[in-house]
Amino acid sequence: MALDKTGTLTSGQLTLAGIEMVRGTEEELLAAANSLARHSAHPLSRAIRREALQRGAADHGTEQHETVPGRGVRATIDGQLCVLGSRSFVAGETGIALPETPHGADAAEVWVAGDGAVGCLRFRDEVRPQSRELIGRLRERGIRTVMLTGDRSGPAGAMGRAAGIDEIRAGLLPQDKVAAIEELKDGGRNRVAMVGDGVNDAPCLAAADIGVAMGARGSDAALEQAEVVLMNDRLENFLLALNLSTDARRVIRQNMVIALGTVTVMVVATFIAPIPLALGVAAHEGSTVVVVLNSLRLLFMRRA
Repeated sequence: MALDKTGTLTSGQLTLAGIEMVRGTEEELLAAANSLARHSAHPLSRAIRREALQRGAADHGTEQHETVPGRGVRATIDGQLCVLGSRSFVAGETGIALPETPHGADAAEVWVAGDGAVGCLRFRDEVRPQSRELIGRLRERGIRTVMLTGDRSGPAGAMGRAAGIDEIRAGLLPQDKVAAIEELKDGGRNRVAMVGDGVNDAPCLAAADIGVAMGARGSDAALEQAEVVLMNDRLENFLLALNLSTDARRVIRQNMVIALGTVTVMVVATFIAPIPLALGVAAHEGSTVVVVLNSLRLLFMRRA
């Protein structure tokens, strides 16, 4: 089972941990970040907009806006190129020498360059309370869990260890996540479920054997590609869906045995002795009633 990090394993309610300025003021940095983040539905963009609103930051109009999946966004403000995203993306777009991230930093970072300011916004997130229990119960069933995230190894590792993830793969672009899904499938020998919520997760959901999207804050692209949608963003409902599908498959097999077994017995019996029409009808309709009652048991399945 592969999982995205932000908004899936974590709550997605990011809080600002700090601002590091390279040049300019925090007000200028937040204004540029606010103007760029308005065009993105990523959890980090929502956190930037929320923080900017609380601080009363300006919101400038942008032109030629473009989103680069898995890396960031760029646009022009008053004719000046402004960029928001990962350190490598911002440095590559602007040519500005940005300082290295402190080793072991466990906060998600967003770099911003534009409106006369250059700096980094650091956000912290929390693991969903249900994540660790879910991962533990999946491990008991022999299901291996893998985190696929575009975040740096520092925050990704901290969140993965807190949730009890078996394997953590960080710093992945959308195409890298798809390649990881194909690798995990191992040529069809393994069945892989992918759980995600963002636009960047849509290709992974399509590539996986089973795509699972978070319903409340999931992007339209993710919801379209998923076979299963977890309403209210309750990650623990994945286990309910897994149990329900397993029980449904077992009930279907039982129903096939009941229905086909009854027909087989009646056909064989007709070669041995004449079968009254009433008995044949009773056997046929009786098996139908048994199949329906057996199927209704799924309605009373206890929630995980």
